[in-house]
Amino acid sequence: MKEWIRPLQFLLTIGWYVALSLIIPVGIGYWLDRPEVFNKRPLFTLIGLGVGTVIAFFGLFRMLIQYQAEQEKLKKENNKKK
Repeated sequence: MKEWIRPLQFLLTIGWYVALSLIIPVGIGYWLDRPEVFNKRPLFTLIGLGVGTVIAFFGLFRMLIQYQAEQEKLKKENNKKK
């Protein structure tokens, strides 16, 4: 692959992961806050935001650690070739 494709792919993956890990729990919380369900407006929406933030943070941390390990492995391989 070209040099710039891998970092771009990584950034797009992170963007989608963070966006979805926030949107899905907030959407579920918003749905639970409806008057027909629990009528606790904005309680479950805020809980969903908190849960989504925690999921996004830990997932992002895990992906960054994995990406760093891959980059170090590539550097070692490139140094061995030289």
